[in-house]
Amino acid sequence: MRKIFLSLLSIGAVAVIAVYATQAFFSDTESSTGNTFQAGAIDLLIDNESYAIDWNIPGYEEPSGQFVASSSTSWLEGETIKKFFDFVDLKPGDYGEDTISIHVNNNDAWVCAAARVTSDNDVNYTEPEKADDNTKDLQNPANADGELDEGVEIAFWWDDGDNVFEVCPAESGNCTDERVILQGTLGSLLVNQQGKVAIADKNTSPLPGGTTHYVGKYWCFGTLSVKPVVQDGLGKKVDNPETSVDESKDPLVRGTGFECGGEAVNNAAQTDVLVGDLEFYAVQSRHNPDFSCLNDWNPSWVTPTPTPQSG
Repeated sequence: MRKIFLSLLSIGAVAVIAVYATQAFFSDTESSTGNTFQAGAIDLLIDNESYAIDWNIPGYEEPSGQFVASSSTSWLEGETIKKFFDFVDLKPGDYGEDTISIHVNNNDAWVCAAARVTSDNDVNYTEPEKADDNTKDLQNPANADGELDEGVEIAFWWDDGDNVFEVCPAESGNCTDERVILQGTLGSLLVNQQGKVAIADKNTSPLPGGTTHYVGKYWCFGTLSVKPVVQDGLGKKVDNPETSVDESKDPLVRGTGFECGGEAVNNAAQTDVLVGDLEFYAVQSRHNPDFSCLNDWNPSWVTPTPTPQSG
């Protein structure tokens, strides 16, 4: 009886060992953690560097008719909405130059701009204005059509950031001419294409993310003439340690590349006021190859409309 019992214990022990051994298969585990979807971003930033005749610029106490830097219409990216134009007491022959810096962070984008007139009126009539103005409304001049939009010409061009319109000298080799992209009176440009301008859309190429591009603009109360300066190839900034002058971007030293003549302007625009808005827009170019500024975008015009002032 004792032998049988020992035999059963022996069988039971073997069975336990066998069950334990079947749980020791080879195995391995790999893990992928922290899987993430993160949206990209497009941040459009604009700044402006401005020059103009000094009697039109607030803060200059003694008008001298000199071409100077305009602090009231120059501003850095990220600042509160500023004005590209803020000039009063215009005279025929007055002019100004600005360079807009367009920063697209951080994806390739199409970029558009648009302008609209919010007020264009005669304000009142001087005696000489009455003789030349054919849209007079003597009872209510504010409802009449002002003439400043017809008297101010403007040109836009692709600039290299130095505030000067430049073309290459003959046989210059590796050199790129700057190109005027839009030119005419304010009135004609605003009517044409509903005031929209394609800085980059399907007809060109997108602005690369993380880059800066420059659009120059020159305005003239009178007749605008293109007089390009020779391309120096230096771009936006070259500091001269001997003179401490930022020579490449200074139109006070090199000229603007344009000239303005006021001889053809008559008295019709006296006391008139022209007020308007500008708007810029950026949209991703990836998966959006057929985007057109003219057909696929309508400005939102969220900025407040300023109150016209006599000037």
